[in-house]
Amino acid sequence: MTINERTLECLQDHGIDSCSGPVEYRHPLTVTGRSFPRCEHHWTARLVEQDRIESLYGGDLPPYDFDPAYAGEVW
Repeated sequence: MTINERTLECLQDHGIDSCSGPVEYRHPLTVTGRSFPRCEHHWTARLVEQDRIESLYGGDLPPYDFDPAYAGEVW
């Protein structure tokens, strides 16, 4: 290994050895545009979570409890 090479560590490992599969930088799923290193196991879990988030908030209609007066935001 050269000085510029390093071993990627999964963002969600937290030292509990819950990772499996190769660790790679994965495509960003949010507007931040940032990629994070995740193992195959945690990447799959992140995709499932993103599907859940999109099913709740991804539609054209705002959630029932959305209040634009709360923070001045629009849907």
